[in-house]
Amino acid sequence: MPNTDFKRRMNERLDRWYKNADPQEDPKRQQRRRYIAGLVNKTSMFNYARRLELPLPERFAEAEGLEALDFAALPERVVIKPNNGADNDGVLLFDCAREVFTGDPVAIADRAAYTRQRYDAGSFLQPSSKIIAEEFLQDFDPAFTVPRDFKVYVAGGRPWVIQVVNRQGPKAEWSHRYYNQDWVPYDHFQRENKLAPVIDRPPHFEELIALSARIAQDIKCFMRLDFYITAQRVVFGEFTSYPNAGLQFTPVGSNVLCDLMDRYPDPF
Repeated sequence: MPNTDFKRRMNERLDRWYKNADPQEDPKRQQRRRYIAGLVNKTSMFNYARRLELPLPERFAEAEGLEALDFAALPERVVIKPNNGADNDGVLLFDCAREVFTGDPVAIADRAAYTRQRYDAGSFLQPSSKIIAEEFLQDFDPAFTVPRDFKVYVAGGRPWVIQVVNRQGPKAEWSHRYYNQDWVPYDHFQRENKLAPVIDRPPHFEELIALSARIAQDIKCFMRLDFYITAQRVVFGEFTSYPNAGLQFTPVGSNVLCDLMDRYPDPF
């Protein structure tokens, strides 16, 4: 699929936010840009979310490196991930003696060695990477072993578009569907995953919208906010400033998101 205007804008954001192109003349606005850009780091995000008293998964540990993580002290169900990863790189979901994404059998006593083997095979860890161990949440629908992502695109202090991602099974089978803020579904918004069937408005939807608006009003820029929904509550996951690197959005998706960026330009 050819590049869209949204892809071009995401490339420009990458240059401005992370490569220091076209810095703001006002030092305070430039400092704010750097702060907001840095929230994609899960350590920075955690500190931000604690300050705003956002609901988060329970954090069991944040270690300076894999060797510093005390695997023996972790519960049977736990998520292991780097604090500066993207695109699910390095995310391991341990449920008793199994890694859920792969289905690999992993005895609890073998988790440290298994994680090291998986991380050594990847290229996503950096010298500055910290390793996080946190709560393995359960989707509000127990049929979903991997909790679905509810990703909310915000701009101008409001939520506008919600993407629901289903990561059950092999990656080739992952699916998603986009909805507007009134839960009206789009057909073809982005082609990264298969198009999922339309689902009913989820429980705690008003809470999802309220939390999204609260964060959006604080950051005051275009951003994707990633959440989970359990049977009891909505849980904040992370910030995404460069969603899917702008790739595979259809003309409809590109037009909707570019329109938001035009109507509500970033204040920094």
